[in-house]
Amino acid sequence: MKKKLICGIIALILLLCTPFCRLDLASGVLKIPLALPEAAPDPPESPVFSDGMYTLSLTSSVGLLTYYNQNDVRWADALYGGMDPIASYGCGPTALAMLVTSFTSHTYTPADMANWAASNNYWSAGSGTKHNFFLEGASAFGFQASSFQNFTPEGIIAELKSGHVLVALMGPGQFTAVGHFIIIYNYWSGNQVSIADPASLERTQVPWDVQTLINELAYGANGGGPLWSISPK
Repeated sequence: MKKKLICGIIALILLLCTPFCRLDLASGVLKIPLALPEAAPDPPESPVFSDGMYTLSLTSSVGLLTYYNQNDVRWADALYGGMDPIASYGCGPTALAMLVTSFTSHTYTPADMANWAASNNYWSAGSGTKHNFFLEGASAFGFQASSFQNFTPEGIIAELKSGHVLVALMGPGQFTAVGHFIIIYNYWSGNQVSIADPASLERTQVPWDVQTLINELAYGANGGGPLWSISPK
């Protein structure tokens, strides 16, 4: 009886002292489980902004959108119309360059598009880009482009869900003190949408309440603005 009791105590001590082992009481052999291989580390994510350059793709309502920023060192100091730096005046060409590079067989940088815009009389010296640039320029690159006049959250969200993106000319507010082109590229959730802001990665990476955008549109725009609906043919 004492022998059984002593054996039981020894077995209990072994169990308490070896929490990571399995004791086979029948054979008295400690069985150590095989160590599982360590999981492979996740591949490092490519930085969105590095050495003054932006590298980002966005999932839009018509496909993958290549993001360009007008402050990118590769073209920030290039002169729009031979006079105006793209970093300050190039939101229009930068926005259309995103669409052309993403949804056509052509690859245009903001500098390429600024040259095209200036050559085709869309550059406005000291002001940026003429408002008819998107209606006519997008059509020239094979897009379906039209003026969009349904300035309601429901109308804008429905347009995005139907396979279009919207280019918006913003007036004074959170985006600009004068005028600024952005792309409304996808529905987010609720009353929020996703935008690609050629001048700000930070504003691009957060969802926006669509009513806020509607409130800040430049309603004095011409050329079919301040909203244009664009989709690949």
